[in-house]
Amino acid sequence: MMRLGSILAPNEARELIGEADAVITGITSDSRKAGKGSLFACISGAHVDGHDYAGQAAKQGASVILAERRVTTDSPVTQVIVEDVRAALALVASRFYGKPSRELKVTGITGTNGKTTTVYIIRSIIEAWGKPVGVLGTLGHWVGDSLRQDRFTTPEATELHKYMRTMLDQGLEYCVMEVSSHSIAQRRVDHVDFDVVAFTNLSRDHLDFHRDLEEYARTKMELFAGAEGGSDGEDHCGTGGHHFGSGRKAAVNVGDPTGRRIVRTTPLDCLTYSIGGEADITGEIEDLGWDGTTLKVSHLGETRSLHTTLKGNMNAENILSAYAVAILLGIGHDAIAAGIEAVHGVPGRMEAIPGPERLAIVDYAHTPDALRRLLSDVRQISSGRLICVFGCGGDRDHGKRPQMGRIAGEMADVTIVTSDNPRTEDPLKIIEDIVRGLPGGAVHEVIPEREEAITRAVALSSRGDIIVVAGKGHEDYQIIGSNRRSFDDREAVRKAFGAIADARA
Repeated sequence: MMRLGSILAPNEARELIGEADAVITGITSDSRKAGKGSLFACISGAHVDGHDYAGQAAKQGASVILAERRVTTDSPVTQVIVEDVRAALALVASRFYGKPSRELKVTGITGTNGKTTTVYIIRSIIEAWGKPVGVLGTLGHWVGDSLRQDRFTTPEATELHKYMRTMLDQGLEYCVMEVSSHSIAQRRVDHVDFDVVAFTNLSRDHLDFHRDLEEYARTKMELFAGAEGGSDGEDHCGTGGHHFGSGRKAAVNVGDPTGRRIVRTTPLDCLTYSIGGEADITGEIEDLGWDGTTLKVSHLGETRSLHTTLKGNMNAENILSAYAVAILLGIGHDAIAAGIEAVHGVPGRMEAIPGPERLAIVDYAHTPDALRRLLSDVRQISSGRLICVFGCGGDRDHGKRPQMGRIAGEMADVTIVTSDNPRTEDPLKIIEDIVRGLPGGAVHEVIPEREEAITRAVALSSRGDIIVVAGKGHEDYQIIGSNRRSFDDREAVRKAFGAIADARA
């Protein structure tokens, strides 16, 4: 419980209506969660405007409404009018929970691909070093021994600072988190004091949200900006630059063009890494196979050979990213090596499912670059045919669909185009967009029902073949219309493999 005046000064608001020192017991941007003493933030989204729900929040007992314009309520409530609710909310949340990111050692990973796996590896390294660590990311939020699920890779500011406070209360010292471009643009990570930020790579993604690839890149790069991109001084409420901490350091993949651009423009101290290129930390793949990857890592004249069960070139990059972050955190090489070797796979990331004399790979690859990398890695370590099952999500970037169709058609022996999460779009229209990109002569089938498509792929396979099921990875649901139904690619694969085994018995 805190007073309004202790988390937002009157001069930080454009207008204050009502009690300047109202009691606040919690913060939310979800009117359904507003209760007695809540501060309700009116966030304007793509489909819903929080200002329309201010009256409901007040009726449920909210004591303060944080808004960008005056709202009408039947219940008495203090209204704080600001220029940018999201900017103000990030600051208010940080203050309400006692600025927890200043006490934690916080690492933020951004980039198009590899964030989840890199976070997993860093967590393993920190644990091998003997330190307690919390994780915030796509697969869930680990706070001590508790796993919390959230609809966002990077939580809203209200939840983000609450999670960090809980980490501190449970004795955790480190937090490793994925930082999405949405969270930067929507200021969810403002007023998080990062100690280390890392960049993995950049390719086409989220162009339903960003105007173009350049805007997407600039948004990612904001995490590495200093005074040029926003003040790193004292906290204040405004619409200016972001606040990501003044002492942060950066680990950057200079094997990626945007990574090289970051290094040229950032004022942060950088530790660069690259597979097969010039960098502070370099990696050379010595062996790549189904049992994992052997990677030779060189840093400051010291070279180590590391073995991991993680497979593929993409995971080699993820390992280097985690290695660089760990160096910046002050972790010794022995603990880094032990942590890397302790990782035995990440759910839905090149996850291998053995079948009768054949293998399936389930992966989250849902962008053109990720699909290309995935199929290339499978080709490199497989001698059998490659059968690819994939679709594209509805209500998302339409332009990537034919690109992914072309990539699958060129790299797979057989492509089966199916549904992903069609959401409110017609699945057949999405499939049509994909098929339009298939190269002439590509062997393909169209099976809209995803489980049927996976079953068909397994039935088509022969001894030594690889079935790649791409797009959903760890997800255990499928969104059709506005409904979320239970569905897991991995379970569908196992069921199909079981049918083959039963038929042979």
